[in-house]
Amino acid sequence: MTTCPTRDQVADIYYGVAVLDFENSEAACTHDRRKAIAALNAFHRVYNGERLADIDIVPERDMHTGWARFEDRADGKWTVEATDDQPGAFPVTWLYL
Repeated sequence: MTTCPTRDQVADIYYGVAVLDFENSEAACTHDRRKAIAALNAFHRVYNGERLADIDIVPERDMHTGWARFEDRADGKWTVEATDDQPGAFPVTWLYL
């Protein structure tokens, strides 16, 4: 079962795609690579003042698809990688900065 994050659980939304922001990565809540690149590029441009191309991001090298889910954890992390069959899992395209 796929569960999409709610607006209050994400950093922002671009082109209909929710974006998550982490210390060393960002994630677009989709497996559609074109939509993920567009959303992450817009997010990065607005919040960091740079396009992904400006910081030498190569999608084939720096992005991969997977699944994530929200989980309250003792270490304070609230999003964890998951498999598609785990309850609450949603599709993501990870961008490692």
